[in-house]
Amino acid sequence: MNATLVFDGRVVLRAAPNVVCRRLGGESILVPIRQNVGNLDYVYTLSAVAADVWALLDGRPLDDVIDAICETYEVDRDTATADVTALIADLLDAGLLSRTDEER
Repeated sequence: MNATLVFDGRVVLRAAPNVVCRRLGGESILVPIRQNVGNLDYVYTLSAVAADVWALLDGRPLDDVIDAICETYEVDRDTATADVTALIADLLDAGLLSRTDEER
């Protein structure tokens, strides 16, 4: 199920408190932690761009995340917005992100 994300550039998202990201062999892997144990049935591998987006979800507003992706990958804002929004919707669906109450 893919969540429909209403894009608001001021929203702030962070990693869910029960998710860790690890780099293994050049890949970034998200592992949900359940009852103090990594749930290896639900491991998520991120592309290089998705890993950059993940790293940018550190308390900055989505507009800032998109600006950074545009600058790093020299992509136009509409494309970056669509791609980042789709990724975030997938991560929200999987329970890997949580929305904070703060907007900037």
